[in-house]
Amino acid sequence: MGRRTLLRGLTLAVAAVLPLYGPTAVHAAQSATATTATATTATAAATAVAVCGHTSEQPTLRQGSTGDPTTEAQCELDLATKPSRYTPIAADGSFGPATETRVKEFQACAGLSADGVLGPQTWAALNAWAAAPHTCTTQGTSATAQAAVCGHTDTRPTLRQGANGVEVKELQCRLNLAMEPFHYPPLTIDGDFGGGTEGRVVELQHCAGLSADGVVGPNTWAKLADWSGRNTYCTPPRPAGYPIDGLDTAKYQHPGGAPIDWKAVRASGVEFATIKATRGLNVTDEYLATDLPAARAAGLAVAPYHFYTGTAADTGGAQADRFIAAVRATGYTGQRAGDLPPVFDLERMDDGTGRCPTYGTVADAKAWLDKVEAAFGRTPVIYTQKSFLDDCLGSTTAFARYPLQLADYRQSITQPPLPNGSTTWAMWQYTDAALFPGIKAPATADVFNGTQADLDRLANRSSTATASASASVAAAAATTCYGGAVTVRYGDVVDFGPYWTTSRCNDINVRVTGGTADYVNACVKFAKTGTCNHWTKVGRSWTTIATDVLDGTKFTVPNGVPLEGDDAVMQIAF
Repeated sequence: MGRRTLLRGLTLAVAAVLPLYGPTAVHAAQSATATTATATTATAAATAVAVCGHTSEQPTLRQGSTGDPTTEAQCELDLATKPSRYTPIAADGSFGPATETRVKEFQACAGLSADGVLGPQTWAALNAWAAAPHTCTTQGTSATAQAAVCGHTDTRPTLRQGANGVEVKELQCRLNLAMEPFHYPPLTIDGDFGGGTEGRVVELQHCAGLSADGVVGPNTWAKLADWSGRNTYCTPPRPAGYPIDGLDTAKYQHPGGAPIDWKAVRASGVEFATIKATRGLNVTDEYLATDLPAARAAGLAVAPYHFYTGTAADTGGAQADRFIAAVRATGYTGQRAGDLPPVFDLERMDDGTGRCPTYGTVADAKAWLDKVEAAFGRTPVIYTQKSFLDDCLGSTTAFARYPLQLADYRQSITQPPLPNGSTTWAMWQYTDAALFPGIKAPATADVFNGTQADLDRLANRSSTATASASASVAAAAATTCYGGAVTVRYGDVVDFGPYWTTSRCNDINVRVTGGTADYVNACVKFAKTGTCNHWTKVGRSWTTIATDVLDGTKFTVPNGVPLEGDDAVMQIAF
């Protein structure tokens, strides 16, 4: 999620044993402007590197050129443009029309004059793009797979740790082309089969469903040759058993100001998005105003999120005020169809240190949560990690009633560990480096713990107002019962039978949260008799309207005429 993407990667790096600086380097590289590409000839020569391992000579090349510099250029072009979904060209050492076309395409990506000639400026940009993943504004299209994409050798002997030579260079180069570059930092193509190369082979084998022994035999070579030669590659594995996908975005998913094509995101199968709104006391994400409405218009269920900072004491309420104002300005109410609850990002400091928030406390976090819940009539979702709550907030159970979005990037687990006191999670953020159609930079990816119907209920899309799986779990843990709130409109009927147990609260509480009515007359009636058991006037604060309600009871809200106005949105807590 933007800076959240980076910070989360840093926060979880130790526990998850993930590369610490990979995503950070990506974003740093992507922030480079065209001035990088306009380096002088002397600078380009000083920084010339053999990214693909053929030669560090970088003469001016044009159609008709041949030899190792041409092979190096072709290989680097493949590495530089495949993250933008360009199918590799043949690295055969012959600068023909296909190579000239790819040079022009690359030059357009890098903001250079697209003349098809590989001069010092193009070489400088090519070295940078081939060594670290960049994406083009214009995406490539799939073409015929190429057999020779690295140009080292066609021989494919069995290789294992300790091997060296051109066969290993071919292996390393193809691994770089076969693995999604934003999650798997490119290997150095040095011909030395060490531990890093072995680890990357194991990751490829996991992706391909092969025996993950780190040995490159015929089956591994076959898969490697296939993926590296066409418009595809291994992406971070997705957790099994959770079919509903989501993502998180912030300004970092807009490299160079590129917009997100939310229709393309939705068409790829993504169902929900959490979008950065604010950070601390003084930051509103520059893309909130466009991304939140656009994602919702594209058909995604959406939630704004706030990154909590504990850099000063007792600021939770003030941070909530800024968040509320910012998201209301986008039209978010929490009550419309498609509105997920607001998200509270509670994690380590985002200054790269991984420290606990200096003045972060349970009470200050609760101040934010309480104020936002009162403002939108929705129980916020808390984004956090068990390790954070254990290390920074004393393993508190104070957040047990809230739905959870948990981050854990380890591939060895089947679900994220739960904080103390919590019994389930709503969303699992399983990677900070997923690639989605319509987004020019990697984003964090999530899965939802439930069915489509559960997500629809959480996003106010259900035609029948029943508690979602997340809400019913929260109700069981709540002491005030407000965590189990569901929202209904005038005349809706809620059947509590499937949800009521002896562990749930005895009271039913109601308040008006929207519409033109300031208060309504409401009643509780028994399903068997259909007669009103209790009438009460409900306003815009919580009112207990029933106590010790039995199984099988139905609650109709409201069953009277609004005293002011003619419409009401009610929130029921049970």
